[in-house]
Amino acid sequence: MSRLLCDSMLGRLARWLRLLGYDAPALKRIPAQAPPGEFLLTRRKAWQGRPGVVFIAHDRVEDQLSQALADLSLTPEPSRFFSRCLDCNVPVLPLARQDAAGRVPDYILDTAEGFTHCPSCGKVFWPGSHGKRAKERLTATLGQAQGGASGA
Repeated sequence: MSRLLCDSMLGRLARWLRLLGYDAPALKRIPAQAPPGEFLLTRRKAWQGRPGVVFIAHDRVEDQLSQALADLSLTPEPSRFFSRCLDCNVPVLPLARQDAAGRVPDYILDTAEGFTHCPSCGKVFWPGSHGKRAKERLTATLGQAQGGASGA
C-alpha cells in the first residue's frame, strides 16, 4: 500500500486516512515531487498536474476524503480501520488488559472489550462511543463516495 503524504493544510484529512488504516503522515514540508510508490496530497494549486500529486479541491474533510479515495482508486478495508495511531501514524499494537491498568480510567478498564496502544507515543485506544461515532461518520462518507463514483 502506498504512503499518502499530506501537506500541512490537510492535517484533518491525514487523521481520517489514518483512521481508515492508511499510512498518511502530515508533513510541514513536503517534497517537490512524490517519492516512488508514494503520493502527495496537497491544496497547493500550483502543484496540480505534477506526477504523483493529488490536488485536493474541497474544504470539508468528508469531501476531501471522498476525493482522495476516488482519485487514488482506494477501497478502504474495514479490518484496517483504527489500526494506526491518529497522532503518530504508527501502527497500533494489542495491549493486554493488565498493561492498560493505570493508563485508562477504571471504568474503561472494567468495561472495554480490548485495548491497543501506540508504541511511539504510548497513547491507549479502546472501542467506545467516540470510535462508534467516527465509524458511523466514515460509513456515511464512504457510502456517499461510492454512490458518487458510480453515479458520475
